[in-house]
Amino acid sequence: MTEETQVLHQTVLSVIKSVTIKSSLTVGIAACAALIYLLIKNIGDSWWFMPASILFGGGIGLLNFRWLALAVERKMSKRITQKESSNTATMIINGFKLAAIFIVLFVVIKWQMVHIFGLVIGLSLCFLAVIWEGLTLIKDS
Repeated sequence: MTEETQVLHQTVLSVIKSVTIKSSLTVGIAACAALIYLLIKNIGDSWWFMPASILFGGGIGLLNFRWLALAVERKMSKRITQKESSNTATMIINGFKLAAIFIVLFVVIKWQMVHIFGLVIGLSLCFLAVIWEGLTLIKDS
């Protein structure tokens, strides 16, 4: 690895770590806020449903982001040596990963295992963390 490649690799790892921290922070704050609101409102036995759904959505969002980051990192590190057949295999594997996330989301929504708005909030906060990190990098450059 050349020095420039090592610096680029370290920068990518830094961005991934920063997005993970920001996403975890925002999802945790949102889940705590929902928990406090529901406890104050005295909802009853289902006080945990919304915060748990936010955490689940955030976890799915982080998993999806991590898989995407690994795929991009693998693609960039092997872009010169990769052949067309391995590109096809990579596309198929990524398709299976995406399908797995969709199946999990379908099952938990269909069986009403999560609060749909909590799930959407958790997923959206992971996306917000990516935008937040991008804006931070633009501002710093």
